[in-house]
Amino acid sequence: MPANRESLLAGRNQQPLDLKEVRRALSAFIGFEPKAPVRHEPGARTRFRVELGEGEEEVVEIVFGSDIYPGPGIADPNSSLSMEAAAAHELTHWRRWTDKTELVEDDLLEIDEALTSLEAAIRYGEKLSPHDIRQLIADAIQRLQIYSGKKQAVR
Repeated sequence: MPANRESLLAGRNQQPLDLKEVRRALSAFIGFEPKAPVRHEPGARTRFRVELGEGEEEVVEIVFGSDIYPGPGIADPNSSLSMEAAAAHELTHWRRWTDKTELVEDDLLEIDEALTSLEAAIRYGEKLSPHDIRQLIADAIQRLQIYSGKKQAVR
């Protein structure tokens, strides 16, 4: 996944997180992957990022903001992904980057997102609820529909 590409769509939580909500989210990330590079950044959009830091050193981390939690609407599967499912999705971006299996081409963004949600359901399925797994699969279907709609519009 190219650096700083946000993977959660609009419609998610926009209210600032209190300390209890930040700790709950961090606990979820750590529960899935104890050594994952995760940090909270108030006001940030949740994303997996890879950037060059000081001294040309690579900075690899998952940054999460208030949108790690679902939004009030049920407009689409992504907006209603639970915090745990969203954390699993972001962790899977990190794992796919580590494994060199992510798709980095801009025109394959939605395919990469779909694959990430499907892999998250498989990779963390034993730690996710059946509902979270269904949400991740629904998110993958939505991403494939978005991709298909974009391809139809180009024709």
